[in-house]
Amino acid sequence: MIYNDGVPGWAKAGYPLNRERAFPKAEVPSLKCEQLKEMLENAYVIDVRMESRYNSGRIKGSQNFPIHLLSKRYTDIPKEKKVVVVDQAGNPVWIPACWFLKNQGYSDLYWLQGGMDAWEKGGFPIEK
Repeated sequence: MIYNDGVPGWAKAGYPLNRERAFPKAEVPSLKCEQLKEMLENAYVIDVRMESRYNSGRIKGSQNFPIHLLSKRYTDIPKEKKVVVVDQAGNPVWIPACWFLKNQGYSDLYWLQGGMDAWEKGGFPIEK
């Protein structure tokens, strides 16, 4: 069945709306590119982009954990290191990744502001 007036029509008619998020916001601190560069030797950087994007340019030493495979491969991520999640543009892709990792017991977790776009734009080294 299709409701022709969509969500606005549904709400206007007084029907209830579910306003819960599919993924609760992960309370995870962000890092600026400069901060990540300073801590690279002591961090485990996971890049949640698709493999083709990862292969076109990545942060040196980062590991590719495409978001759709994270739940199958997360046990390869060390819990004793700082874990930094990197996506393409610092968009909400990091939210489900961090939410998932927090629920698996990872506590020293960060995400990169602006993602790989900011890293490249800032002139930081890229590995291919």
